[in-house]
Amino acid sequence: MLIFIIASVQSLDIQLINLQQVYYSVPITANNFTYNLIVDTGSDTLWIFGKQNNRRKYYECNQCQAIMQKRLDYGLGSIYGTQFTQLFEFANRSLNLSVVEVQIVQDLDSLIADGIIGLSKQYPDSDANLIDLLYNHKIIDSKQFGLLLDDQICSVNSLLTLGKPNQSNYVGQLQYINTTRSELWNVYANSVFISNTTHQQMLESNKQLILFDSGTSKIMLSSKKFHSLHNIFNDDYNLNCEQVKHNYFHELVCHFNTQFPHLILNINSQLNLTLLPQDYISYCGYNYFLQYRCYLNFQNLDNDDEIILGVVFLQKYYTHYDLQTQQVGIAQSYYYKRDKINLTQLGNQYNYNMLYLSLMSIPILILFMILSMNIIKWRQNQDQISQSNEGNHQSRGQEQEMEPIKFSVQSAR
Repeated sequence: MLIFIIASVQSLDIQLINLQQVYYSVPITANNFTYNLIVDTGSDTLWIFGKQNNRRKYYECNQCQAIMQKRLDYGLGSIYGTQFTQLFEFANRSLNLSVVEVQIVQDLDSLIADGIIGLSKQYPDSDANLIDLLYNHKIIDSKQFGLLLDDQICSVNSLLTLGKPNQSNYVGQLQYINTTRSELWNVYANSVFISNTTHQQMLESNKQLILFDSGTSKIMLSSKKFHSLHNIFNDDYNLNCEQVKHNYFHELVCHFNTQFPHLILNINSQLNLTLLPQDYISYCGYNYFLQYRCYLNFQNLDNDDEIILGVVFLQKYYTHYDLQTQQVGIAQSYYYKRDKINLTQLGNQYNYNMLYLSLMSIPILILFMILSMNIIKWRQNQDQISQSNEGNHQSRGQEQEMEPIKFSVQSAR
């Protein structure tokens, strides 16, 4: 009797680590070193910091032949290095992948991971990208991957799903959107508007280009659209926002108000992607002047008119990327719970810390002022004593000089 054993190919779930609620990294091993690489749907290259970058952990290709020199430019910063083919261990499998050993870094030195693994829609070298290799080696069941991102810091609940989607990762059904012809995961929205219970304002009434980018932490808008959003928040919703420069970008900081509106991206007649205030407010808290302010997850970026939906958005929506059909599937994340948070609870621990720090700084400031005044008063007293002693010394000197003159006059007479 013949028994046929058919090995089934399924999807893989790889744990991701949430780095400071900003990026998500995946482990990959080469030369007995394990590197944590940021999963970036907005780029196409795997690169790791090299020895020249003075990092505790760096990549150095052993007995490799260089393929080419490569430069990558990001929205902020760039890298330059040498591209090699390296044997990596990933998900307990051995794969030959193209990797750039980075020699020169600009504005990316503070990156908390060891490098980046790009998972864009198209790759410059289709024979060496991760998803194709996993599929060709019959490790995964389809040329697809998905991102389930938990917003708890340093948690290991987040997943990179390689292959077909796992229905336990999201709520309801995936809604698939056709992507554009670009190399990135771009789609078009029919319109973008700001809305609350009383009225709504259009941020964009025509087609709006959108990018799903796990390598970006916040929601990036063109400078023109960023200014328009600022004006809508102030003129129509009385949020008293101001633009604050942070590093290379401007961010919105607003007075606290329970009437923050929703931001809605209308993809088509069946799909609206909605960001609640709980989604786009980073935190609300007291600043050093005891002013209560809300810090928003919007930043400006000088680019073509594109909205980049970063980690803030991807924590709310599970996204699944299909390389064969060139589509993105979207559904609410299984982990999403921010809609249950009251606006007044946003950043409470931060609020308490800032309030405590501010209140503690008041008596310290008063003591410093009292001490400074006492020092000034003491110095003034010392100056007065010194001047008095100097005056007494001068008067005695004058009396001593007059006496011999008096005697000499008397003797002359």
